[in-house]
Amino acid sequence: MKKITIIFISALFTLTTSAFAGGMIGVKLGKGDLEGNKKAYTAGSNTYAAQSGSKDNAFGAIFAELNIKESPISVGLEYVPFDADVSLDGKSSGVSANVSDYTTIYALAMRELNDVSVYAKLGYSQADIGTVSVNDTATTYVSQSGDLEGMMVGVGVQSKELPFGLVARGEFTYTEFDDISVTTTSNGSTSVKKTADGELTTLTLSLAKSF
Repeated sequence: MKKITIIFISALFTLTTSAFAGGMIGVKLGKGDLEGNKKAYTAGSNTYAAQSGSKDNAFGAIFAELNIKESPISVGLEYVPFDADVSLDGKSSGVSANVSDYTTIYALAMRELNDVSVYAKLGYSQADIGTVSVNDTATTYVSQSGDLEGMMVGVGVQSKELPFGLVARGEFTYTEFDDISVTTTSNGSTSVKKTADGELTTLTLSLAKSF
């Protein structure tokens, strides 16, 4: 999260304030579906096949955008102010990792269409992965932390301005995450590196105020 926040703030300082023409701040609520894909791996003389699984859950986020003058382009930063323990090896496993500070920096291009506006967005998402924990006496997951990173694309529709300077949005996004790895040992065996990637899809409604 720190990395992309620094990028965003640096970009704002690089551009003068005269380059912007207002913006908005808002909140969004919706549902996200996370699909994880654990890649095949070999442990000793055994080869384990790749596996996939998914989980959906409600979530919320806050965001801020700045409009670039004389342009349909805006730049924004979105932050999920919650953390979650995500299971790595299925619902029956006691293995989980804490994911927090999920943040996305993005650019958004909007076009008016009749009584609404439609837009597309492209961004980069990052979250902090805390220490991996395990409740299994047979397997030890090496404590480690890192980043969950990936590219995000999205489309949405925005209402015309409502009373009090508010606007409403409906949005769909897709994020493809890079590989993450964890090293394990089981029953005293040599360590094994397990690798997985994932995709996140979200469907949200948001309410924002222009400034």
